[in-house]
Amino acid sequence: LAALSTKPLFLALTALVGAYLLWYHLPASLEFYLHRSPSWTSSDPTMSSEHASAQGWHARANPHPSAASFAPTKDALVFAALLNAPTDPQGFTLALFEPDVAVDARGRVLQLRPKDFSRLAALAREAAQLPDTGSFMNAWRVAHDRTSQKIDRLFVKTPGGDVRETSVQGWHPEKKQLKTAVAGYQELPPVLQELFGKIQEGRTDFVRGQEENEDLISQVKTLVGN
Repeated sequence: LAALSTKPLFLALTALVGAYLLWYHLPASLEFYLHRSPSWTSSDPTMSSEHASAQGWHARANPHPSAASFAPTKDALVFAALLNAPTDPQGFTLALFEPDVAVDARGRVLQLRPKDFSRLAALAREAAQLPDTGSFMNAWRVAHDRTSQKIDRLFVKTPGGDVRETSVQGWHPEKKQLKTAVAGYQELPPVLQELFGKIQEGRTDFVRGQEENEDLISQVKTLVGN
């Protein structure tokens, strides 16, 4: 009878101890597990992988600490992007130099985040491997109702040290259909659609005639024969 009378008390104490452990120790353990499990936590959108988009790279860039002493060289060149447009026939948009330098349309020397730099460089090198178009400036021509579309010109330094030009005439964020098919491509290749979209960020805050460093821009153009 004594054993029967103490059994409910034992069960009650066991339940009480279990509740205590659950209440005070599980939250801490769960929090620890959450911090240790990347799949349960949100990632920093600015820390994308090399294969993720570099959209917004210009806004994330900082003035380069060595801007005053920066001198562009062909050895460090990754690519340069120029513009041929009715209103700006000899325009400049962007250039990338190893290891982390960008020169934008205003002539500002910027320091890019490593993953933004890697993504832009990878896109440019992939674009340089596309087939020739047979068109003027090796241009991929996007179909438009109106003629006289601007031409964005990309000059990429190849592994052999030469500079290869690949251009897009009439780049548009939504239009992809080509005026004339190229090597089986009916639409602008995805690498060009993405890259030339990112290149446009190089003209952020640009006002023609108000460049901050025209001499630097001229030096970059000379590197690619313009």
